[in-house]
Amino acid sequence: MEHLMRPYRVQKWGIATALFLFWLSLGITFVIFFEPLYHWSIQWFGVEKMTGYSADVLKTNYHELIGYLTNPLNDSLMMSNFTSSQQGLFHFFEVKRLFFINFAIFLSSGLVSFFGIRSLKQRRLTWLLRRPIRWLVLVPIFVCVGIASFFNTLFIKFHELFFNNDAWIFDPKKDPIILALPEEFFMVCFIVVFSILLLGLLGTNLLIKNLKEI
Repeated sequence: MEHLMRPYRVQKWGIATALFLFWLSLGITFVIFFEPLYHWSIQWFGVEKMTGYSADVLKTNYHELIGYLTNPLNDSLMMSNFTSSQQGLFHFFEVKRLFFINFAIFLSSGLVSFFGIRSLKQRRLTWLLRRPIRWLVLVPIFVCVGIASFFNTLFIKFHELFFNNDAWIFDPKKDPIILALPEEFFMVCFIVVFSILLLGLLGTNLLIKNLKEI
């Protein structure tokens, strides 16, 4: 039996990895567009006091920032109450590029997952995905533990990994928007992303377990 399954080893890990990327990018996409998460953070982390602006003003400027980061036709960041330095504008341009890479991964991994699972289902082999998914579930668990234990270090390493410059190190005098985006807010974003990833993988594994191969 084992030797008969060997040809599917690469395929099952490929599909499982696509599922991992799909749920991860879905979590990131959700956090990007779910602005109420920031609205709640204004109260949770005292952003009004840190910036001197009301919640309504902060919500408006955050919406403008997200609009720039998610609209491919908007090539100029303009916020009503926050000025930006050239370094700050460059960093947000890089963030925008990463956002669209994430959107591309979301679409492509979703297609690979859909057609991959359909292919295995036709052969009555979807059960092959259960073991790799169980291994991949460990990733969001370890990351969530890391976030709870030493988020500041992870946050710095994340920026060092995805940005090959120090434009992300904002000076509040030149880029006051950084005061409206406290590190705690990003911690919540990371937790939500990896919680969605964990729940997505567990849910997929449960569906496969209960799937009736026809």
